[in-house]
Amino acid sequence: MHKPVMVREVMELLNPPAGGVAVDATVGAGGHARALAERLGAEGTLIALDRDATMLELAQQNLADAPCMIHFVHADYRNLPEVLHELPIEQVDAILVDMGVSSVQLDDPERGLAFRYDAPLDMRLDREQPTTAYHLLQRIKLNDLIRILREYGGEHWAKPIARAIIRRRDQGRMNTTGDLAAAVLEAVPKKFQEKRIHPATRTFQAIRIAVNRELDDLQPAFEAMAGCLKVGGVMCVLAYHSLEDRAVKHAFRNLAQRTREPTGVGGVGKEQPLTPLLEVLTPKPLEPSEAEIQDNPRARSAKLRAARRVA
Repeated sequence: MHKPVMVREVMELLNPPAGGVAVDATVGAGGHARALAERLGAEGTLIALDRDATMLELAQQNLADAPCMIHFVHADYRNLPEVLHELPIEQVDAILVDMGVSSVQLDDPERGLAFRYDAPLDMRLDREQPTTAYHLLQRIKLNDLIRILREYGGEHWAKPIARAIIRRRDQGRMNTTGDLAAAVLEAVPKKFQEKRIHPATRTFQAIRIAVNRELDDLQPAFEAMAGCLKVGGVMCVLAYHSLEDRAVKHAFRNLAQRTREPTGVGGVGKEQPLTPLLEVLTPKPLEPSEAEIQDNPRARSAKLRAARRVA
């Protein structure tokens, strides 16, 4: 069963008004959305997005008795400005983005997101996109795969793992999640294989991120989404990867410390201050409590940042 992460902290920061308009831009199974809907009440409106049509359908079932009006939209959260324009809704009181992968998705063998099932190499969060992990690995070059494993997975053994994957692929033995996990186990010497987490964990994460382009255009997307808030409205982002968290941090900081381009000949001169758009509410990201991590181990890497629109 999927457990939403840091619900109490998220709701304290977002604090949407009764009768207001809120966005759960990654609705998943609807855990956070349920809490938002209860705050919004009968006069409120919730816009629920997910790039995964299956998860959106599950959220509709789980939120069938929610007290507020809900618009369910099959869309990537990075397209929120376009979604609101279509509805049409000009601005909202609260926006939540939870960048984690749902337990429902991880526990579905057909998804190929976990190494504990021998399943097709799929890994797509949006099943309508054409590129699967199998397609990616069939055509990727060695150096590109090494970069993906290092950047997206923080994998110290990126080079030998990438070589093992390419070798198996060229032998026609890179078709399932079992094949991918076996390549990692072949590449990492036994004495360096961690007991606490499976040696293939970082490789699966990295390839999933690459397949779904999860880190593409994050900073401009967050900056655009902040523009969808009403003055006084709050945006919360739950990130689970250092590159995700960095993009959120930089987007919020840029909008809280805005400056114009230098003026003068050749762009030389002093930068002129612009009115800040956001006030950062979390100078350092909030993290789940030890009690929550014990209850829900998948929450352990979560980092929560929030900012309020001030102009």
